[in-house]
Amino acid sequence: MLKKCLLVCWCWLLSGILWAFDLTDLQNQLQQPQSIKGDFTQQRYLRGTGKPIVAQGQFVLVPKAGLLWQMKKPFADTMRVRKSGIEQLTANNQWIVSKQSASAQKNQVKLFLDLLAGQTGGLQSQFTLQLEGTAQNWQLHLQPKSVLMKQIFTSIDILGDGVVKKITLSEVQGDRTEITFSALKVNATLSKFEQNAVLP
Repeated sequence: MLKKCLLVCWCWLLSGILWAFDLTDLQNQLQQPQSIKGDFTQQRYLRGTGKPIVAQGQFVLVPKAGLLWQMKKPFADTMRVRKSGIEQLTANNQWIVSKQSASAQKNQVKLFLDLLAGQTGGLQSQFTLQLEGTAQNWQLHLQPKSVLMKQIFTSIDILGDGVVKKITLSEVQGDRTEITFSALKVNATLSKFEQNAVLP
């Protein structure tokens, strides 16, 4: 009886090792949706202040293509993030290129899209990644290892299940930004404006 119990326990432990949720599984899981849209709440905590600066709005993400970020509060502001760069929508409904430097913009664009789309291969070039949990409840901890990222972040933490639910960016100077995603819709029909904004 004891041998049988030990055998069952051993098989259970072995199956847990064989079916462990790893970075490849996470990347494959997050890249399955054709599109994700929903609401976001961004809370930015500045060093030395207790009350966060809160922004709310809606977003549309098409993995490997781009992101539409529509802030509604505290004021309206619409931008899109694509591999080509960051653009802002003017009052005349024209997209204009962000005024940030090309190199800084390129790094920010790649990082944000990699975070949301689960591009762990791209993230590993600049961060040490530690994944915990299961496919239904996971946490990814990013520790900067490149010189550039070490100058900006102390750490980045991402929580999720089938999609990313929360991102926490902890910065070197002591500031922290928490972005929470809710009311998520996977593979929902995109409006013509959303398609034109996100797709290349």
